[in-house]
Amino acid sequence: MKRVIVRIDDETSLDNLAEKYHTTVAAIKRLNNLHTDIFAGMRLIIEETQGEYYTVQPFDTLESIARKFDSSAHKISELNGVERVFIGQRVFIPQGERV
Repeated sequence: MKRVIVRIDDETSLDNLAEKYHTTVAAIKRLNNLHTDIFAGMRLIIEETQGEYYTVQPFDTLESIARKFDSSAHKISELNGVERVFIGQRVFIPQGERV
């Protein structure tokens, strides 16, 4: 993983940052110990991760998604800040980080 420091402007959102750097909002918040909204001028550390987004389908679980992508349910859960998934949810699947 590559770490970058990003300066926030008025147009920046956590969703945009997560998409741009191939990570999740939960991972950005955890890394920066964020408990409030971001604001212009703030600097955030972002860990750019290789991987892809997946839209949860009917009957998917963290475990079944992990099997599809040769990943681990724990890593997907941790990276996305979720304990379970629901239909239509987008989750980030890390590449090459089997745990």
